[in-house]
Amino acid sequence: MITGMEIRNQQFTKSMRGYNEEEVKNFLQQLAQNYETLYSENSQLKESIQRCKFELDKYHKIEETMNNSLILAQQTAETLKVNAQKEAEKILDDSKRSIAEMLSAYQEVIKRLNLFNLELKSQLNIELEMLEKNMKKTEELSTFFNNQDVKDLLSNMSKLKIEEKG
Repeated sequence: MITGMEIRNQQFTKSMRGYNEEEVKNFLQQLAQNYETLYSENSQLKESIQRCKFELDKYHKIEETMNNSLILAQQTAETLKVNAQKEAEKILDDSKRSIAEMLSAYQEVIKRLNLFNLELKSQLNIELEMLEKNMKKTEELSTFFNNQDVKDLLSNMSKLKIEEKG
């Protein structure tokens, strides 16, 4: 690439009907100055582009990190969701099993209470039968002792006296 200094120091051969030397020098001077300005701007733009590329790369890395973090967060959330679902199912299964065990225990208690009640009823029926028999016997005895013959016997017994032998 040609520099502004090379443009300024450029020498041309002279010819007879050549260009006005002063105009050529002024033009080359102006051209060199414009060229240096453009060259300087071009360098600054290249530096700016490099900074922008560096910043862009930095932002790409941040974006990639954020995407990876987001993916990790989504995976973690999904894992937590699955684990929570499994835990909920386990708690539900344990609850169902506990309820079934309690119901079974209650059924066993009711079964035993029914057996106890039947045995108690049977015992009470036996006792009632015995009581009825005893009442019947007592009534029979009462009837026997309240009978007129027994009353007469008792009354005649009081009249009986033991005779003395002598």
